Amino acid sequence: METTSINEVPINTTTGLPFKNIVNLTGACYEHVTVYTPGIWNSEYGESILEHAFYRFSVQLLLMFFLSHSMHFFLKYLHMPRITSEIMTGILLGPSGFEKWFPNEAKLVFPASPNQIMAALSKIGYVFFAFLAGVKMDPSLVQQSGKKSVFMGILIFIFPFTMVHTITMSFRPEFRPSNQLSIGIYKGVGIVLGAITTSQFVGVSHLLNQLRITNSQLGHLALASTLVSELLRFAYSSMLGYMEAMLFIARRAGVQAIIFSMMLVAFIVVVLRGLVLWSIRNTPQDRPMKEIYITFVVGMILTLASVGDTVGMYYLFGPFLLGLVIPAGSPLATSLIAKVETPAAGIFAPIMVMFCSTSLDLVKFLRNYAKVLPFRISLIGYFLKLGFTFVVALGFELPVRDAAAYTLIVNAKGILEIGVLLSFGNLGSRQLESTSAIFLIFILASIAPPIIRLLYDPSKQYIGYKRKCLQYAPDNAPLHILACAHRQDDAVAVIKFLEFSNPTRQSPLTVYGLCLEELISSFTPLLVNHQLGQKKSTTKARPRSHNILDVFNYFESQFGSNKLATVHTFTAISYLKQMHEDICSLAFHKAASLIVLPFHNKWNGRGHMVCGSEDLRHLNLNVLDRAPCSVAILVDRRMAMGLSSMFVTSAVYRVTVLFVGGSDDREALALAMRMAGSPRVHLTVVQFIVDVQDETVVDRWEAMLDAEALRVVKLEMPTNSNVKLVEERVRDGSDTSGIVREMGDNVDLVVVGRRHDTGCQALSGLAQWMEVPELGPLGDVLASQDFTAATSVLVIQQQIMKASHSSILN
Repeated sequence: METTSINEVPINTTTGLPFKNIVNLTGACYEHVTVYTPGIWNSEYGESILEHAFYRFSVQLLLMFFLSHSMHFFLKYLHMPRITSEIMTGILLGPSGFEKWFPNEAKLVFPASPNQIMAALSKIGYVFFAFLAGVKMDPSLVQQSGKKSVFMGILIFIFPFTMVHTITMSFRPEFRPSNQLSIGIYKGVGIVLGAITTSQFVGVSHLLNQLRITNSQLGHLALASTLVSELLRFAYSSMLGYMEAMLFIARRAGVQAIIFSMMLVAFIVVVLRGLVLWSIRNTPQDRPMKEIYITFVVGMILTLASVGDTVGMYYLFGPFLLGLVIPAGSPLATSLIAKVETPAAGIFAPIMVMFCSTSLDLVKFLRNYAKVLPFRISLIGYFLKLGFTFVVALGFELPVRDAAAYTLIVNAKGILEIGVLLSFGNLGSRQLESTSAIFLIFILASIAPPIIRLLYDPSKQYIGYKRKCLQYAPDNAPLHILACAHRQDDAVAVIKFLEFSNPTRQSPLTVYGLCLEELISSFTPLLVNHQLGQKKSTTKARPRSHNILDVFNYFESQFGSNKLATVHTFTAISYLKQMHEDICSLAFHKAASLIVLPFHNKWNGRGHMVCGSEDLRHLNLNVLDRAPCSVAILVDRRMAMGLSSMFVTSAVYRVTVLFVGGSDDREALALAMRMAGSPRVHLTVVQFIVDVQDETVVDRWEAMLDAEALRVVKLEMPTNSNVKLVEERVRDGSDTSGIVREMGDNVDLVVVGRRHDTGCQALSGLAQWMEVPELGPLGDVLASQDFTAATSVLVIQQQIMKASHSSILN
């Protein structure tokens, strides 16, 4: 029976890939294998239970995932990606390991006959992976990105196209019709070189997410430029593929492929997109999508892949385009990702990587390295692409280290490249021309993340070279505050604090209200500036976001008319583990002197904690470590009044400062003294004095600065009857804790510093019992379950300057 293989398909000179995926059909007969085993006790003599398909498939999965997860457990400490462990697993289970050292067992577990189950699951996983990539991709990023990213994206698309076209033209079989070796070399070079030198948006986004630098300036630039390159590549390769079909197969076949493909694209863009938008409009807000909608989309994914392959279109293009027409951030996108991503990215995609890697014979490759021309040419092409990208980055005035990191990021390799080899490479026959590319991907994917971590540290751009804190802020200058809110309660609490921050015409407030939203259904993080009329997506915004923004706008309506305060609202849509980059970046570019963060725990009116979020806690910790200015964590324990408290104006606002000493306590005192300028604020400064003090642990310079800060309070007291200083003598931390716990509901806000000298006698013993270290010893006491008073707490950390940043981050 005649065999139809990839070797009979013309190659796309743009990407080096065949313009259409042809399934490899052979006339070979497969051995009849029963699916289920009769059981270990009922097996016939000499029969192995591994001869039964279902049991053997289960053992294969168990071996694959056990080995990959075991290796990743150790390799993750070297910052290796998960795909490194998966490729290593495939190599160990292939002819270089298991098949070589245990040949008899390998024949039972991984028989020589084609593993159709693994191949089918790999293809299905690749289809769903492409669909999820389309769902998470936001084409509007091209419009929002600047000219720099657009031009860089165009350039990194043109170079690999030119290189692949030039090199493959040298091996085109038309020029050497009698040389069969040149035909194989041409096709092998086209496939491998096209996969290795192309910048993939999905691969870049996965790498940035793994390195947790998606929200950095370099991350935004890499995402925008690779998205431009990706869109250009899809458009041009599709057009050129149909032209080559008309030239090298038949004009009629090419015209038919174009017509049917256009009809399929129109069906997706017009009909399916209309059904998607209809389903979103007919789903009530804050309600999950109906299961029938999810089932219909999943069915269409597989249908489009099959139909597209039949009409001459690349079988991934239909599912990818369907993902693109689903609005990023919509309820449908969120539901699909929640249901499909785990099996697709956690099961099917790893199976594809490990299954393809089992075809690599590493020993044979190392012995015949000089003969594997596609590998050598692709490696040279990859380094040429690196050099060109580096020059482009330098040409757009990126620093040398940032340019090197950008070069490695946009040339990231991973699952998509292996999927290309699965679709177009002849992996089944284990030819070195195809399987050697897996080893190349393994090397490139493994070494890039550790090098990028060494080259690029986004936190360094926020290191304090200039004082941006309250203690050293001029009295007659505007005060810039970045107020963050994750819920409406957070926004209400922070504007209540800002209301009594004494904004004046001489020193007005400039408030940057930042709504924090978790990124779920997109690859692309967004920082939306609502003053520019930006919208988050094509769908309706979530009510929680609107409610938070309305609270900040209400504050501006109360104080903006008198020119006492100006409010600018933003929305940060990002992964919670990376959202600190948005907060720090906005504070840095807006020259904020204070960042106010909500505490991760919430209380009810009875003083009982009702909810908490560890993700928000880690967010606060990351901001404390990297912030370019002072940071305050607001613990709101007055939530019993709810939203109505926003409209209630108190005649008196009682503020207490707990002063032990240190830079953070002085920052807290500076903020409280600013608030004391309001006639409605009654300020009490409680200074803790140790009776017996060890002179050897006293920093005389710090003691002098503390005395100067307290002297300002004493000078204010004669002219302002609302300010008073109370001295409390204590012996150790237990005395201090007792005094703090005696504070009742007669205090509205307690302001404390976060960090103190480790040898401070007034706080001795408290650090060992802290449950929430980010609040410091005193803040931890005030936020504990034992402290039942409905008193809000503001814990302040003064700006970390350049000299101390490295010690904290290390």
